Amino acid sequence: MPQKLVFWDWTGTLVDEFRLDEAVCRSMEEEVARRDGIPFEEAERRFKEHLKALENTWQWHDYVLHGKALGVDWKRHQEKYLRELVLLPHAREILEYSREKGYKNVLVTNAVRPVILLRIGYLALTNLFDAIITSDDVQAMKSNGEHFRYGLKTLDGDPSSSFSIGDNPIQDIEPAKRLGIRTIYCDFRRVMMHYHTEHISANHYELVKVDYTITNLLEIKNII
Repeated sequence: MPQKLVFWDWTGTLVDEFRLDEAVCRSMEEEVARRDGIPFEEAERRFKEHLKALENTWQWHDYVLHGKALGVDWKRHQEKYLRELVLLPHAREILEYSREKGYKNVLVTNAVRPVILLRIGYLALTNLFDAIITSDDVQAMKSNGEHFRYGLKTLDGDPSSSFSIGDNPIQDIEPAKRLGIRTIYCDFRRVMMHYHTEHISANHYELVKVDYTITNLLEIKNII
């Protein structure tokens, strides 16, 4: 029997990761500067160049790859600053509500699996997701649509009975609509900042047609 799915975006929808990502990147750069005996600015430049070469690819989000490129332990730097990860208001409540209404919660993210599992585990949300689909699972960004296609196929999802919920029109709304999935745009009126590059943030200003727009996660209760 086809399943009702809710595809949840992570960053900017359920959590605020800006301070965490900023701290992790700076910490990695500081280690490189100490290790190689170079000014911090030089270490920062190296990391920026590494990221610049990966712009508009799913690997831009891959901290495991970044750790290898810089020769540092990515996980140690993540764990050191997990306290900076902020769960947005009512996120846990609305995930529980979705389950109560008979939906399967599917996390779709441009992050890679080792990193997102670490962060979800820290917030004790692991048991609220029936599936997690990451960029390294499908070798693509969410804008490609592969996260959603993979979820519909593997979970026997019914597009017309499913939802995609997120704050980025290009990553969360447009690719889901192409597959017949209903969409909920999270207009939280916050500017999502990204350390080192702004290649993603511009997506948040794109105009696409959505089925519903909310300004608070609790409003989802009136939709699903």
